[in-house]
Amino acid sequence: MKRLTYLTCSLIVACMVAAMVGWSMAAGNFLIPVIAIPLGIIVVLACRAQVDTVIADERENRIRSKAALRTLEVIVIGGAIATIILYSYVVSVPLTPVITGKLFINDDGTQSMTIAEYKAGSVPGPGTLIRSTTIKNLNAMNETEAMTYCTYVREGFSENERKGLAGMTIGFGLVALLATFGAFYLYYNRKY
Repeated sequence: MKRLTYLTCSLIVACMVAAMVGWSMAAGNFLIPVIAIPLGIIVVLACRAQVDTVIADERENRIRSKAALRTLEVIVIGGAIATIILYSYVVSVPLTPVITGKLFINDDGTQSMTIAEYKAGSVPGPGTLIRSTTIKNLNAMNETEAMTYCTYVREGFSENERKGLAGMTIGFGLVALLATFGAFYLYYNRKY
């Protein structure tokens, strides 16, 4: 097996294991990671045992070491910037107001809703209430009620957005790492 084939198999196995772990965590099934992670490691080690070893020459070692060093330099600086951006985002999340809502079914079959907005970082209560909006009929809202309802719905999805942001950040970080290393590898391959 060629080294590139091994790396491709390792990447596919790692992605599959990560997807299974992410799905199982979301589903609340914590037994799957206990099985999937060791199996993934076993598959990667089995593939590695089949790799034909090729002795690299001095030029190849020099290119790889320079490319790895430059990649580390770029990724450390980019990682520090991304970390500061994400930290400021995490710190500012508690500064958003707390929004709650109650849904009521009226006697005539229509749905009404009361949406309350409370001060940021506070426990919802009468003393921390900023404003309250009552929507008499969810199927016949005016513009102000619709905007308040959209804010309430968006707040409901904010936890999923934060989890998705963390996953995308890690994924894009890995892609940036591979792309940076590849670019430096090609540059030093032409240079030497």
